[in-house]
Amino acid sequence: MMPSRNFNTVGLPPLWLLVGVSAMGPVVLNGVLPANSAVMAEFGTRYSMVQLVLTVFLLASLFGQIILGNAADRFGRRPVMIWSLIVFSIGGFCCAAASSVEWLLFGRFIQGFGAAACVFLPRTIVRDIYGRDKAASVIGYMTTAMMVAPLFGPSAGGWITDNLSWRLMYVVLGLLAALFALASWAVQHETLKPSKAPRHSLGLLETSSILLRERVFISCAIMLAGTVGLYYSFLAGAPFVAMESREYTASEYGRWFALVAVGYLTGNLIAGRFSQQVGVHGMITLGLYPAMFGVVLFWLLSLSDHPLSLFLPMFVIALSNGMSLPSIMSLGMSVREDLISSAAGMAGAIQLGFGVIITLVLGFLLPFSDFWLFGMMSLSMGILLFGRWLLNGVPDCC
Repeated sequence: MMPSRNFNTVGLPPLWLLVGVSAMGPVVLNGVLPANSAVMAEFGTRYSMVQLVLTVFLLASLFGQIILGNAADRFGRRPVMIWSLIVFSIGGFCCAAASSVEWLLFGRFIQGFGAAACVFLPRTIVRDIYGRDKAASVIGYMTTAMMVAPLFGPSAGGWITDNLSWRLMYVVLGLLAALFALASWAVQHETLKPSKAPRHSLGLLETSSILLRERVFISCAIMLAGTVGLYYSFLAGAPFVAMESREYTASEYGRWFALVAVGYLTGNLIAGRFSQQVGVHGMITLGLYPAMFGVVLFWLLSLSDHPLSLFLPMFVIALSNGMSLPSIMSLGMSVREDLISSAAGMAGAIQLGFGVIITLVLGFLLPFSDFWLFGMMSLSMGILLFGRWLLNGVPDCC
């Protein structure tokens, strides 16, 4: 029997809430990375160990998206949002109080599990209300607004690290997560319609089996792994290449990273404007071209030490991701109307699994050569192209 819900048919919950919760995801993911060198110095550890602040976060988010995605289809979006943000907040304070790198990683795992809801639940809520193409457009506009925070997140993180303490970043993130949990309790209504809830309480294995038999879902999951693989390769490798190999300061890295956020924001604006007219298949295809150009540009500029040699190609790739990701996500969530959240969580978990592998491999290989960063981005591009090839022959209505 499904738990009782107070379903509000008016429309979306407050847009500022969805944007704010969505913004917390990329901020907590990349806003702390400029502190890697400071953490390494304070705890007297290797870069490959400090790099795990990203890997552990991604691993926790992987499990979080699978478990919380299924829970949101069974129990509703509102309770899962509130409790996830509370867990997120607790993890932030654990990181701030860490006395060793091991305790920092423990806090990041808790933080990452709770932050998983920030990635898929706002998009799921949009898909609850709108059809596939309209949802892609709304997700594009919503992500455009949310990118204001990541635009300044790494820059603020770098400034705090250089002038105050890296621990203060985690305190701020813990406080913000607690405030959004309180706001969700106060103003968020339930958007899971009783008619769209699973007819039976499906477990994780059952939902996974259903989704993994759908060609469209598999294609979208592979494309998500490729597009996000491009991004995670940069997140994992760029701090080392910039601050260790090329000796940029944390503040310099944070300022230049804003260029990546501008690229993603621009791509989201394009997605919001054209997704309904072009359709999700068309937007996915259009997004491939700047991604391929960006990877080639990385190799062409690989021998330069200027910051633009790193951040200009990534600007182009971020533009591509902003154009295509809303359509990929909307298409993947549309496979089964009664498993929207489970599909979002499962696809997110697959892409995060690839991200975990990337961060582990790059953490080991980058001390040998910066070129491993560009090689991993080329591999991610190949995976993206394979996923799009797999979608060939599927009608645009699917």
